Amino acid sequence: MNNKYLFKNILMILFTLHSSLLFAVDKVIIEKMPQDLQDFFEYADACEDWISDFDPRLEKTTYNIVENEIKENCSDIEHKLSTMKIKYKNNKDYSARLTVYDDTIIIYDEYKKTRMENKSN
Repeated sequence: MNNKYLFKNILMILFTLHSSLLFAVDKVIIEKMPQDLQDFFEYADACEDWISDFDPRLEKTTYNIVENEIKENCSDIEHKLSTMKIKYKNNKDYSARLTVYDDTIIIYDEYKKTRMENKSN
C-alpha cells in the first residue's frame, strides 16, 4: 500500500477516535475552562485540521501555506500538551480531556515521518 494512502487512513482513524473521545470523555463545557486550556484545544485542533489538509500534490502556493500552518500550529504541540497535563494533573475532568490530545502528537509524528520519507524519495 502506498505510504500516502496509509498515512491518510491512519489520520482519518485517529481523527475519528479523537473526535468521539473528545465528546465522550466528560461533560465539562470548554467555554467554562481556563483560557489557557481553551487556547490549547484551539491550537491542537488547528494542528490536526492543517495536517488533514496536507497533500504533497497540492499546488505549490497552497502547499507552502499548508506547510507553514502546520509548522506554526504543530511544532510545539508536544511541549504544550505536556505543560497543560502537568498544570492540570489534579483536575480529573481537564486531565481526561487533555489525554485525548495524545492522538494529536501521534498524528503530527506520522506527518513528520511521511514528510521525511517523501523527501528521501
